[in-house]
Amino acid sequence: MSAPSVYHRPENTALAFLLAIAGMSAFTPIFAAGKLADGLLPVAVLVWLRFLGGAATILSVAAVKRVPVFLRASSLWKLHLLRAVCGVGGLGCAIYAAGVLPLADATAIGLTKGIIAIALAGLVLKEAVTVRHVVAGMLCACGALLVVRAAETGTGYGEHALGGVIAALAGAVFMACEALIMRYIAQREDTVTILAHVNVFAAVLLAGPVIWLIVSQDISAADLLVFAWMGPLAIVGQSLNISAYRRAGAATLAPVYYGTVVLSAAFGYAVWGEIPAPVAVAGALMIVAGGAVLSLPRTRKGLRLQLSSLFARKGRLSSRR
Repeated sequence: MSAPSVYHRPENTALAFLLAIAGMSAFTPIFAAGKLADGLLPVAVLVWLRFLGGAATILSVAAVKRVPVFLRASSLWKLHLLRAVCGVGGLGCAIYAAGVLPLADATAIGLTKGIIAIALAGLVLKEAVTVRHVVAGMLCACGALLVVRAAETGTGYGEHALGGVIAALAGAVFMACEALIMRYIAQREDTVTILAHVNVFAAVLLAGPVIWLIVSQDISAADLLVFAWMGPLAIVGQSLNISAYRRAGAATLAPVYYGTVVLSAAFGYAVWGEIPAPVAVAGALMIVAGGAVLSLPRTRKGLRLQLSSLFARKGRLSSRR
């Protein structure tokens, strides 16, 4: 028998979309850390700094909120450990890919995680994968392909392009698996417990190899502190993502995360002056259209039902007060 979903929230696709977009915004500079570092720190060190800083941040929050994460392990610790492995793999691949490819292009290639997550959500979590999910996924996938095509016919790729593409695809698999695990545990445990376990597990898993790397390459503490912001920012992003997964299924949210390519393109332009080609802009519009397919009610009756449900929840909250 599975654990009761005491942290489950009523389905609210619109709010889940907003939370997901906010979470994506927080992670955009983290995925670009490899390019921001510009060779200052190895990818493995960047990944460790992100999880170490995240662990320190969330344990501090746990102490303030008096959440007993120090006293007992979660009953779902195996899932937390598996998610930590997926998180380390996904982030490492994404940072490497973004370091050797244009940021928007690396993000677009990694967006195949949406299609993978939709398929796995139906097979593993038995979530309903409707025609709308398929249509949204196809729109987003086609949009991502247009972005990649624009890069190929424009500036082209460097000598490490193949490794970057493979890393982006591998990262997509890791992140799709992580999304399914997050959907399951997000409805069964509180946010602080979830984040504390995954960040501590990931930081401990990487500690030995990364410390050896830091010592062997004589990396200074000053260089490490330059990227200390990644951990706290990641905690904010993860908290928003968990809230999103409490309000919508993995199959529903997967296409929405295609919006990362739009955020990456904006970040790339602001920091490095990267200007998307017209074809890439068309692809971004298709990605937005894919998210709209899921966010809009299918019928006027569906809209009335959503509004009725919203007013009913407000009425129950008022009566409790």
